[in-house]
Amino acid sequence: MTVPVGTPQNSEKSTLFPIGPSSAAILEAVRVNGVVARSDLPAPTGLSQQSVHRLTEELLESGLLERRDPVIQGRGKPSPRLAVNPAGAYAFGVSVDTNTVETVWVDLTGNILSEGRVDVNPNDPEAVIKAALDLSKRSAKKLGLDPNRLAGCGISTQGFRNTQDNIFTTPPLLENWSGFAIEKRFSEAFGCPAYAENNGTLGAIAELWSGAGRDYPTFVYLSFNFGLGGGVVLDGRPFYGFNRNAGELTDIYLVEEKPNRPALQYLIRDLQENGLDVPNIDILRSSFDPAWPGVEAWVLRVAPALNQLVRAVTAVLDPAAIVFGGEAPSALRDMLIAATSQRVPDRYGRKIPGPALVQSQIPAQPSAVGAGIQALRRRVLNQA
Repeated sequence: MTVPVGTPQNSEKSTLFPIGPSSAAILEAVRVNGVVARSDLPAPTGLSQQSVHRLTEELLESGLLERRDPVIQGRGKPSPRLAVNPAGAYAFGVSVDTNTVETVWVDLTGNILSEGRVDVNPNDPEAVIKAALDLSKRSAKKLGLDPNRLAGCGISTQGFRNTQDNIFTTPPLLENWSGFAIEKRFSEAFGCPAYAENNGTLGAIAELWSGAGRDYPTFVYLSFNFGLGGGVVLDGRPFYGFNRNAGELTDIYLVEEKPNRPALQYLIRDLQENGLDVPNIDILRSSFDPAWPGVEAWVLRVAPALNQLVRAVTAVLDPAAIVFGGEAPSALRDMLIAATSQRVPDRYGRKIPGPALVQSQIPAQPSAVGAGIQALRRRVLNQA
């Protein structure tokens, strides 16, 4: 069995994770609120003040929380203020896309510590695992990460589950990942827990921690990739659905409608037909120009399907926001937002409140960031 990305220096410290449910509730409350007075924690956690005092001391001792200077308000001794210690835990995220494999290291607050890319065929699972492992070791050493605080590895894949386990059916360009035991093989190679999830859901999880989720507790994430997917967050929690396939947004379209949905494969095809050398999403992202011939026409063509999708998720979920994300270039997301109609009035002409339409706020590959955060959520916070 391969040793972990870093080798723990002593066996006691290597058992930091997971923490108990009450401690996890405290850590999550502090993470969500930033810097929190200890006296304010009983309300969001449902714990007594005595339990909060005891458990926060344990979290401070373990290095998952850190102290901040208290603020004096009124008489009496000020309550200590607490914040999540970014160095309390780390996770490695891997995103397997149709033409690239991108990676990140994230800390316990969801901050991106490093980004990387491996030069390997994305449709070769064993080659991806080997290259990602090699890169993770090099970057962990360069960052000086404490191996005792490795929470795990998260993997973003594309496709859907046929059963409630984590075996995926992937698109044709990634067909070798279909039926592949992703979590088992990554865990064996990396020597730590591994967690696989659909790329759209992981984009939503990245937004939940580090983007739109800070302002909108309920939102739908639109993931514009080679295909079209998404993720759902309800009251600050990812929603997976019964078969764990929530967010398979392409399924709202009939077969004849799918070529007119806002999937980037069709934009690339149109650009090539207009004489542009845009062979893949990687080039689209790095070189995109809204003035390219074919871009405006494509946006106009997919606008009806996009609005159909927005109306559907708005009517069913009533989200606070719809986040435009995925691999689409930022300028293209702006064009898609501009092409999205506001919610139509009811049959009596009365205006119905609708969601905010916002850009993704994740600066790196969102599914890779979400994969790392998912490992932190699952391993450190005991969250589903």
